[in-house]
Amino acid sequence: MYKAVISDLDGTLLSRGHHVTKFTKNVIKEIIKKGINFYIASGRSYDQIGYVTEQLEVKIPIIAANGARIFDADGNMIYEKGLSSKAANAILGLDYEHIAEGSHLNIFSGNDWIITKGTAQKVYDRIPRDVKVNFKEVPKDELKNLDILKIFYIGEHEQLTNLEKAILKITDDVNVIFVSDYCMEVMAKGANKGAATKFLLEREGLELKDAVAFGDGENDFEMLTMVGKGYAMGNSIDRLRKLLPKDFEFVGENTEDGEAVKLQELFLERAKNI
Repeated sequence: MYKAVISDLDGTLLSRGHHVTKFTKNVIKEIIKKGINFYIASGRSYDQIGYVTEQLEVKIPIIAANGARIFDADGNMIYEKGLSSKAANAILGLDYEHIAEGSHLNIFSGNDWIITKGTAQKVYDRIPRDVKVNFKEVPKDELKNLDILKIFYIGEHEQLTNLEKAILKITDDVNVIFVSDYCMEVMAKGANKGAATKFLLEREGLELKDAVAFGDGENDFEMLTMVGKGYAMGNSIDRLRKLLPKDFEFVGENTEDGEAVKLQELFLERAKNI
């Protein structure tokens, strides 16, 4: 039997309104009671994940910022891998507004979500309503002075793919991924959910083969394919579907409790009234 579960949040564990359903909450509580380790792996910052663990009523290790940071169950950061200043400055030197018309620049630096001055409302209009965040607005000419964890852009998919090509032309020291059709992230090379999952499992005395994982975005690819068994959500984005083997297993959509249904099947076959 598998000993650990690693779950993405948006589009995976979270249902409509970006909340945990009662059914999912109860299934997770039951598998934890059976001694199965449960971890969250998200593109969000640690602070933006807290309300989910509160809903689940658990204290668990968390992979944040798509693998750039890992926190233990007590909230202590135990791993960090940010962008090199050389790569970050090269990317920030691009005229992204011309390359990807209508897109908006975002940066995670430390615990801050940074945007350029005057774009707050436009970014708010693009992000899930449950994400409570106080943006820090910084003039463009001051961005290169930051210690940057990751850079991400919000905009139209076709425009963002133009920017993806431009970034990969100027540096090979990054990993460019789409967490959704409208959000593209730039991470340090080697920083991903798969590498973070390996680090966390080994720290807990487990191996990749001991775990199952669930996800729906391109940022989940390494995690899904490195563990003992990966499951893609029925609502997975096209970029993830194209990367996965043809025989890869899909479960129900996040709005159908797809992950929890599979967890019940895997770990709670004889359980009733979950």
